[in-house]
Amino acid sequence: MVNIDLHVKRDVLDLMIGGTKISYCYQCGICNDVCPVSQRWGSRYNPRDTVLFSALGYKDALFAAIRRDPFILWGCTACETCDEKCPSEIPITDIICYLKNAAVAAGLTPEFYPESARTIMENGMAIPVQAAINKRREKLGIGLPPNIPVDEVKTIMEATGISKIIEKKEEKTEGTA
Repeated sequence: MVNIDLHVKRDVLDLMIGGTKISYCYQCGICNDVCPVSQRWGSRYNPRDTVLFSALGYKDALFAAIRRDPFILWGCTACETCDEKCPSEIPITDIICYLKNAAVAAGLTPEFYPESARTIMENGMAIPVQAAINKRREKLGIGLPPNIPVDEVKTIMEATGISKIIEKKEEKTEGTA
């Protein structure tokens, strides 16, 4: 028997404008057809299935699948192509963002997530600028990149709870070393 999470179902249906448009989402599949990630990876990434599972409240089944393959959820690049093309105007990207937040709260982050978050917290960006890049920028006459207010980034990450996820990951890593 499938366990239905009524909170997830209600939250997702609320994102779908009170749930009035879900009945139009069962057959179309345009989101899959236009999704660049789905085009590249095929059935491994399927925004339609993700939206339907969540709209039906099948959180446990969806999260079990995400445990097996985090790409099912984390493959979404938030390009919003699916949103632009959905004939029912279902906010697919918003639903996937909601599910990512729920997955983070449940501790279902891919391996790269805490490490990337730590890099952002320490540097204010995902890929810190290297000296060679600064030299190249100066040579091209485009100047140095702006200084990132790292303290503000840290404050935001602490306020959103991401710093706790980083700490948990570091504790797990230290515990296995």
